[in-house]
Amino acid sequence: MAIEMIGGVIVNERGTVVTFRQKCENCGYVFDFNKTTIVPAYASRKVRPFTCPECGNRQEVVARHYREDG
Repeated sequence: MAIEMIGGVIVNERGTVVTFRQKCENCGYVFDFNKTTIVPAYASRKVRPFTCPECGNRQEVVARHYREDG
């Protein structure tokens, strides 16, 4: 099983518990603090949206849990 993330960089992963840092998909800025969320098995989860301090882009972090073989 694996986790794919849009708007974030995975720092640590333990089953469905994911620690990540928010990342702006527009300019590439990565926040310097970690956040943690639980991703439901074989589903996706939207995490609280954020605004990039560098470029002002507002976006959500979306994490998706899936099986690597399908």
